[in-house]
Amino acid sequence: MDEPISLKDMKILLVDDTPVNIDVLSKSLMNEGYNIFAAPSGDMALKIIDKIQPDLILLDIMMPGLDGFETCQRLKSKESTKDIPIIFITAKSDKSDVVNGFQLGGVDYITKPFNYEEVLRRVETHLKIRKLMTNQKDLNNKLVDLTDELIEGKNHYQVISEKTSDGIFKLDHDKKIISCNSKFSSILGYQEREIVGVSVEKLINVISPEEIIPQLTTKRFGERATHNLEVQFCINEKSSIWNERKFYTLLVDSFGIWNMPNNLLIQKNKNKKFLGTLCFIKKPTN
Repeated sequence: MDEPISLKDMKILLVDDTPVNIDVLSKSLMNEGYNIFAAPSGDMALKIIDKIQPDLILLDIMMPGLDGFETCQRLKSKESTKDIPIIFITAKSDKSDVVNGFQLGGVDYITKPFNYEEVLRRVETHLKIRKLMTNQKDLNNKLVDLTDELIEGKNHYQVISEKTSDGIFKLDHDKKIISCNSKFSSILGYQEREIVGVSVEKLINVISPEEIIPQLTTKRFGERATHNLEVQFCINEKSSIWNERKFYTLLVDSFGIWNMPNNLLIQKNKNKKFLGTLCFIKKPTN
């Protein structure tokens, strides 16, 4: 049986310009035995970061002056702080903000108002990963398991799926739909459960699949990912929609999901694992 990982006295830096947020998060996290430090701005965080050397940073996005994205970018560009995991704190749910945060190297999101049970769970998960990386104990097995569980779980996907106005579906490495939101399934006349497990190739009408499928199920991320791909989806023949139309043309943005932050994927000799593709759909404007 594996020995439990002790997280006592691990250091967390809270960066938020709202004192009440700092206060409530500090109290909750100190009760778990963590050492808590706080900074009221991105500029202040950058000034004290080397002295503190925290194990984890909880970083608010919307701050005057240096916002969370710019602060994250500067931390990731600095050798002494580039490996510190960053969880963004945000009240925003826009797709572009979520994707941008992950592209900059953030490992997770916490939304306001806070669900403290969720906050503690996410903090604990990332501190465990940090501890394993620091100690190098059972790194190859435990770190891969924790990272896969984190990214394959519903943490950041649920935030996107529940808040966005777009349809979303997620594919595994075999191109099967492993999850979707109701906004996507209802457009095609399905219930969510009806298309989970179905190959995405069976839901699209295409003459040359060798041209569109690789773009739809891309492994790429960031600017090299698929943007505004026009895809003709098939309507469910058993639905009432099918009497009016047989196909629905939608625009798709697809992003490859891997078992590590995007900023590390470009480095050589990394043990990478492709987990699937996250797809956002929207209706054409004309």
